[in-house]
Amino acid sequence: MCGRVVTASGPEELSEYLGADAIVDVLDGPDHNVAPSHRLPLVWTSDEDGGRLLGTARWGLVPGWAKDPAIGDRMFNARAETVADKPSFRDAFRRRRCLVAVDGFYEWGPGTPSPADQRPENVRTSKQPWYIQRADGDPLVLAGLWERWVDTGSDDRPPETELSVHGSSGDELRTCAVITVQANGDLSPVHHRMPAVLEPVEWDAWLDTDDPDRHDLERLLAPAAEGTLSRHPVDRRVNNARNKGADLLDLFDLTRIDTPPPTADQGALW
Repeated sequence: MCGRVVTASGPEELSEYLGADAIVDVLDGPDHNVAPSHRLPLVWTSDEDGGRLLGTARWGLVPGWAKDPAIGDRMFNARAETVADKPSFRDAFRRRRCLVAVDGFYEWGPGTPSPADQRPENVRTSKQPWYIQRADGDPLVLAGLWERWVDTGSDDRPPETELSVHGSSGDELRTCAVITVQANGDLSPVHHRMPAVLEPVEWDAWLDTDDPDRHDLERLLAPAAEGTLSRHPVDRRVNNARNKGADLLDLFDLTRIDTPPPTADQGALW
């Protein structure tokens, strides 16, 4: 699952890297612990002139037919194996694909306990968080989908529902989802799924709005080549999305003997 990411690169940096023609919306600032329902930076193709637009969207896709935007709370990932056919995602897969740009993401999996940790009284029961990024230091560009949901004034929607993201009109919500695939060798020791990473030579094909062949698109959704990603363990403070700061990315020493970890553990979300 892709359920927690880092968005530290600024809009100018991302615009240059992704070849955006215009910046229409920006994040409030760096965030080193972004959870679903918060905003992500993404690039999509303009309906008007075909240019690339850099903006943001709330993480958790809300289909246009949804009566309540709360449906997006559980649709922050789409599996590559079913994305073309699943009703929640298939229309966006055909018409509204995007590039989701992040600096890295967290995944939860086994750690490497020290000999002392292997004693029965010190057995670790919670999963170890790992930070994953590109080995070359560039931003990670993930295959994503986006949607535009318009409020129709449904009586079924709770009155406190948030309808807009920064840069949207008051009655419109822009949302997105990240597509996931089987993990490659860089990540499989930690988890069996990973986000679909797109290389620069694949961006045009993924953003193509001229109704490209479905099977050509699906071929882009493959595990990243081995060696693309690097990972290192980080402190369990990332389990709580309220914890922020660049120090969350610091290497965590797995040989340390800590106090018992908190019982509330971030589950696998991919």
